[in-house]
Amino acid sequence: MSDSSTLDLIHPNSSDAILSERQNNRIPGYKVFEKTENLPDDQKLAIRWLHSYYYDSGQSLSDVGTAIGYDGGNVSKIFAGKYVGNLADFVTAISRFRKLTEERASVNRAPYIKTDLYREIEDTCQLALTYQKIAFIYGESQVGKTAALKQYAEDHNHGETTYITMPVGGMLSHFLAALAAKVRMTSSARGDILQLNIFKCFGPNNLLIVDESLRALQAKAYGGSSLKTMDFIRDLHDQTGCGVVLCGTNVFRERMDDKALRQFLNQFKRRSIIRRQLPDVPSESDLNAFARHYKLQPATGDAFKLQKRVVNEHGLGVWLTTLTCAARAASKRKNSEMNWGDVLKAHAFFASMENVTPAAPAITVAKEAV
Repeated sequence: MSDSSTLDLIHPNSSDAILSERQNNRIPGYKVFEKTENLPDDQKLAIRWLHSYYYDSGQSLSDVGTAIGYDGGNVSKIFAGKYVGNLADFVTAISRFRKLTEERASVNRAPYIKTDLYREIEDTCQLALTYQKIAFIYGESQVGKTAALKQYAEDHNHGETTYITMPVGGMLSHFLAALAAKVRMTSSARGDILQLNIFKCFGPNNLLIVDESLRALQAKAYGGSSLKTMDFIRDLHDQTGCGVVLCGTNVFRERMDDKALRQFLNQFKRRSIIRRQLPDVPSESDLNAFARHYKLQPATGDAFKLQKRVVNEHGLGVWLTTLTCAARAASKRKNSEMNWGDVLKAHAFFASMENVTPAAPAITVAKEAV
């Protein structure tokens, strides 16, 4: 499976054939992991980050070299472990370029609000990584699990953390193809070779995060094929010593306790360090943090009733969308900050679009006002 999603954004006019050829000719991640394994951490992580930039951006070795002030041939030698120059200077150049790249990327990106929920998930991920164990995170849909896991992976994106969503159906072949793309190599190799190459990309200093893990246990008839993906994840952990975080809804927790799977899944439980159960709805502290982001005081009165109802019935995602809509409307006014009235109007607008009665309290508002 080709990892063309990022490349499509950078080269929207490229044909699938060109993208496939470009990827097949790129230096795969497992080779860079092998060649950097014995380097000091700062050098290892910098080179792996540069490889991820090179692979994901679709740029040539020459383009990447120009960006950091070296020629493409030396970049190739760095990835192949054959560079004979001053490696410390090379790494310094990478670090300067990485800082600039990340600063540019942050310009148009909305800030992530690190709530208590995020810190719970961060702690769980860190425990799994530190102690080289398997950890489980369970929680209802729309409480912020996925956003927090993605943010954690982004904060640790120098090769330490790999975040992946379990493919629909949870089949091993689909999972391997998706994971191969995440560790920056093609999935064209034979299945057993592909698994070995993926193993080379993980070690005691790596963490694998698997979101939507329930998909690997959704088959009603638990045949061998429905468990192969989970078995591979366990073997990856055993063989490489990497930490693993498996995240899913509360239904995933129930499946992990399924009597029909008890003997198989006990192998996971013996390797686990923590089974973190998240609250069904965001805490008041977290909701107040989102309000502060928009320079609002904690919700009271009608606003508090609306916040509670939306979060309980529709989830955090809908509430955050409502806040964003309110902020957009408020920005059109001059010399006036966003207030809770704007949030009530935004909710009323969404309710009118759905042709339903808004949750009480509601304020009727013309569409153009939102």
